[in-house]
Amino acid sequence: MDMNNSQDVGAAFWAQILGFTISEEPPPPDSPLGRVRAFTAEYGEDALRPEHIEAAQEGRPLLP
Repeated sequence: MDMNNSQDVGAAFWAQILGFTISEEPPPPDSPLGRVRAFTAEYGEDALRPEHIEAAQEGRPLLP
């Protein structure tokens, strides 16, 4: 993140206001986003459906 870039500064500010953190590192594999990324790496982005996102958020397995 370039803190000399006004867009990056604005994104960091609003992320902090909303309680989020912007990271350039990959998410933990056991997080919902990490599980979705692992699913798309194995089955491709076309296999991803809204029910997979719900399952990841609820901690259920992501089935193809």
